[in-house]
Amino acid sequence: MGAAGLLAAVVGCGGSSGDKGTGGATGKGGTGAGTGSGGTTGTGGTTGTGGGAQTSDYSFSLAPTALSLPLGGTQTVAVSIDRDTGSTTFTSPITFSLLVPNSVTGTGVTAQFTPNPATAATTSLMVNIGTTGIVAGTYTLEVVGTSGADTFTVNLPLTVTSAANTTLLIDNDGSANNGDPSDTTLPQSTSDTLFASLLQGESIGFNTFVCDQTTAGATAADPSLSTIMNYSTIVWYTGAAYGNSVTMSPSQEAILEGWLDSGNKTLFVFSENLIYDNGQAYWNEGEPDEFLASYVGAAGDAADGDLDHVTYTGTGAAGTPFANEAFHVIMDSPIASSADVINPAAGTDTLVTVVENPAQQLTAATAVPAVVGRKHVGQMATSTVVYVGMPIEDILKTTNNNTNADLFHAALVYAGIKAQ
Repeated sequence: MGAAGLLAAVVGCGGSSGDKGTGGATGKGGTGAGTGSGGTTGTGGTTGTGGGAQTSDYSFSLAPTALSLPLGGTQTVAVSIDRDTGSTTFTSPITFSLLVPNSVTGTGVTAQFTPNPATAATTSLMVNIGTTGIVAGTYTLEVVGTSGADTFTVNLPLTVTSAANTTLLIDNDGSANNGDPSDTTLPQSTSDTLFASLLQGESIGFNTFVCDQTTAGATAADPSLSTIMNYSTIVWYTGAAYGNSVTMSPSQEAILEGWLDSGNKTLFVFSENLIYDNGQAYWNEGEPDEFLASYVGAAGDAADGDLDHVTYTGTGAAGTPFANEAFHVIMDSPIASSADVINPAAGTDTLVTVVENPAQQLTAATAVPAVVGRKHVGQMATSTVVYVGMPIEDILKTTNNNTNADLFHAALVYAGIKAQ
């Protein structure tokens, strides 16, 4: 896997003499509590509330606000800090810790805040659920921010399931953390946060592979076939990345083909620039790229066209889980916006259409597929591929339109992962 690998949390164990233990750097218990050691262990208190009354000098919120993870699962939580809740802006560093119930032992829940202490308006919390030290059930974790005598606490409900992760989220959007996946201080992009949140919202446990892209514009490092063979579902996203096969290199396509050929696999590709990088065979002139032709199901394709850096709407196709849905893509907000479209081959299902003239190959603009699905894929004819050529990061819920979560759910329904 080179320098890339599955993200894993750094150990910060909880559990001690009180009701809560700390999973972060410095942790405080309730009345009569001790102070955590600031490293791998910390002691809980009798109430586990993180100290005295909530401070009014600062506050913070979490996204997502609750977790549902399997044994061995990992999730990143964005922490947004409001330093203007008091009469003056609070400028002191805030040290964060995660308190866990004392029924969780050892490495049952480990945590890392990055950065910690936080000196600005954000930090991130990576929570990892161990395979020992915790059993399936519902728990209440507490995220505690402490600065001197000031303490603020937010509950983080956690549901642990016993099922192993079968979904792999592949981050290939060329953002800061792709420059060095081992550096947990690098910020998460809009795409990184969104796709993790969408899976979390569907209560799908997952692991994450961050493609290592040490040089801007260079082909991102591959997730190995042996790595991905452990998963039945892959969600691959590229954000607004493009150029020099940044979205998906030929070797990455070959690895995914081998995985799909093994049978009973489901691949979701969210990439507004996959065609821009790998296709462009034009609408009616055949598709030379094997992955696009045989696995995505393209008889032809077109990149960007009339939908480059504009606001537009995608319309769900009748007779599919997307029927009666509409998705409003806002121009370049929050990422650059375009759309890559597919001329579907026989056996490829049109799921969402946009109105444009692909590569000016038609006599006039018309409804063409920007989201397609193909079943009975691969040598075993038992795998499924869904390709989304719209930047769902830019989808905004407006009157009579749907959310990016609606689009994501409809894709899961089409693939048979979720019920209607």
